Amino acid sequence: MDRLFTLANPKPSASEGFVNIGLTTWLGTEEISSVTFTAQNFETKQSETAIVIDTTKCTNTSTIIKPFIQAGTDGETYLVTMAVTTNGSPATIEIFYLKFKVDDNIPDQPNFY
Repeated sequence: MDRLFTLANPKPSASEGFVNIGLTTWLGTEEISSVTFTAQNFETKQSETAIVIDTTKCTNTSTIIKPFIQAGTDGETYLVTMAVTTNGSPATIEIFYLKFKVDDNIPDQPNFY
């Protein structure tokens, strides 16, 4: 299973919402017990966690990780890192990534916000 997920289209800086990433294939018989979310600017590698994701809203189910993406700067690309810990014995820890670009020059789309 690929560890890098990419949003198919750029997002406007003002849009926000959950991105659902299913891990059923990778998990097998295990379940997600916790996830740690961080974010950085893809080019500069500078931490952007407080700007790009809302860690109080990021969540998960037993099989899905749900980063809550917000804000960002027009023209910048970001990488969200999700450290997943499973309930296995011993627990498995794996890192997954979500990459996306912010673009304020795209036309408004219905139901995008």
